[in-house]
Amino acid sequence: MKGGLHLSIGQVAMQISSFVRNIILARLISPADFGIAAIFGLSLTMIEVLSNVATEMLLIQAPDGDDPRLQGTAQLIRAARGAGNSLIIFVLAGPLAKLFGVPQATWAFRCLALVPLSRWLFHLDMSRLQRHMRFAPSAISDAGANVFATLITVPLAFWLRDYSAMLWAMVIQVAGSTIASHLLAERRYRWVWDREHWKRMVSFGWPLMINGILLLGIFEGDRLVIGSSQRLFPRSGFSLTDLGVYSATFSLTMAPTLFIANISASLFLPLLSTVQGIAAQFQRRYVACLEAVCLAAAVISILFITAGGKLVTLIYGSRYAAASLVIGWLAAMWALRIVRVAPTLAAMALGDTKNTMISNFARSLALIGMAVAAASGAGLVWVAISGFGGEALALIASVWRLHSTNAISPRLCVKPVTVVALGMGLSAFATRVLDGGLAVTALTWLGCTVIVVATMLALFQGLREDISTLLFKSRGGEQSGNLDAQEELRGIV
Repeated sequence: MKGGLHLSIGQVAMQISSFVRNIILARLISPADFGIAAIFGLSLTMIEVLSNVATEMLLIQAPDGDDPRLQGTAQLIRAARGAGNSLIIFVLAGPLAKLFGVPQATWAFRCLALVPLSRWLFHLDMSRLQRHMRFAPSAISDAGANVFATLITVPLAFWLRDYSAMLWAMVIQVAGSTIASHLLAERRYRWVWDREHWKRMVSFGWPLMINGILLLGIFEGDRLVIGSSQRLFPRSGFSLTDLGVYSATFSLTMAPTLFIANISASLFLPLLSTVQGIAAQFQRRYVACLEAVCLAAAVISILFITAGGKLVTLIYGSRYAAASLVIGWLAAMWALRIVRVAPTLAAMALGDTKNTMISNFARSLALIGMAVAAASGAGLVWVAISGFGGEALALIASVWRLHSTNAISPRLCVKPVTVVALGMGLSAFATRVLDGGLAVTALTWLGCTVIVVATMLALFQGLREDISTLLFKSRGGEQSGNLDAQEELRGIV
């Protein structure tokens, strides 16, 4: 509970900061400039994922993750990776700018090399402490840097009034996070070269590195297609303005997904890992994780499907009204992504890092549909529909891999996923039939949410028991009758 609270506060601060930054930029710069700013993040991610062997994940998962030599080797690898990525971005600045049709921004792409250069000295004590459910240092480091960068964005955006405001905000955020990690660390920062540890990291991380490349297609592939379509597909009608509108909508719907996914990964991975050899307990915790993420997926998707179009216009302005055509499909796509968190974490807790790689390979097939949509001159909505279809394939692949490799029954997912689908279908139907003003939209969202939450509580006995136990515990536990509830709570945690 304490770790979850620290995680929640940190994630809320990060997501709100990122959200506010996007609002400031969307309001003060044009959609086309916002599209160029989105290209910075896309280009940086393209380079970063090609060298990510997830050394920080090994520090959490490995039984000897507290070993100073293991941590020192991980920090040396991270530093080498950061320096190499900086050089690659600087060299490729010109070709990247030409690929996206913005040769005038070549100087900005070169300056983008400062981001991985600022990240290379990050102290991995932030990851090691998570082994012991101590999330406060990591939360403070990330959230503090995000908040500071957001505060800086306001004068930057008023001063510069173009895409370069996003560039300097990114550099400031990453540099701040690195500095904070050293201030909050318990160990002295050092580099160690240990050949055996290096082999372990490569063995553990290569599936995750390939997974990162696949994630590039998932998180950035649609925007890559939109941003480069005019150079690659003569019949495409996509422009930088379309990229700006799509990126704003994408970021808005992705924010709660990252919030849920990051908290779930940090909170549930240690809990699942500690019982990986006890089948009954592992399955119970897996079901609890599954039901929790499905509840979150249903509630979040209903909000964006019923009120997403009005939210985008309210937040970003009337220039982004076209987002109403795609936000429902993007919300449904991210809902499936939230559901996929549960089987992915279960597989990783059991040492199967290939699960996420295989499922993301299935997800990346959506790029075919996106490319076809761009080449044929179809609208933005077909890019979002392709993403939804790919996410459905990825969920099926993840659940099936977990069953075939670790004998976790796919039937455990049937009821939770069915209720999520019910929520998305019901909200889409109600929005189409009851389309109206803000009052009608609010009532539609509330009605659909109440129906779906009530259905989940009725069907999921474990979810009811966990919620009632936590509420019972929160009343103090003074009476002797509370002893059984306290024992049950300890069993859950």
